[in-house]
Amino acid sequence: MSIILKNIPNILTLLRIACVPVFIILMLNNKIYPAIGIFLLAEITDVLDGIIARRFNLITPFGKIADPVADKLMQLSALFIFSIKDMIPKIIPWLVFSKELFLLLSGLYLMKKKIDMSSKWFGKLTSVILFIAIMMVFLGIPRNITDPIFWLCVAMALFAAIMYIRNYFKQIKPEAKNA
Repeated sequence: MSIILKNIPNILTLLRIACVPVFIILMLNNKIYPAIGIFLLAEITDVLDGIIARRFNLITPFGKIADPVADKLMQLSALFIFSIKDMIPKIIPWLVFSKELFLLLSGLYLMKKKIDMSSKWFGKLTSVILFIAIMMVFLGIPRNITDPIFWLCVAMALFAAIMYIRNYFKQIKPEAKNA
């Protein structure tokens, strides 16, 4: 645990995880502006921890797992609360959650097999579009504009899942030839 706490990117990831329950409580108590602040703080720490980890070669096994988990916890928290408050279609968080659960479980399995399942451009693009859509809801943009963007997020999430599956099969194909 001390190695984790000596690493700034890991500390930022832990801070992001700690932001999730604060964000949920604020949203459920209709404290929208402080909730937006916490959400933005979490997003800023995500960017910072990625920059610092890569620039100073501080990438750790903990960070590889905890960083994407922290991101998804915050995003899914926002989606489920928006759904509860009828700000987005109720099915959206469940579709995103299903995709994330599938990728989490398959990622854990693939880590044991030493197969690279690191984040790719399509996963990052999906997260950026989801961030924009969430911010649009916070800004009060009407649903006739935000709902199609959330559906685009779902489509991008499914595309990302397919691309990760494709990447997996590309990596195991050489193994099959050698067997």
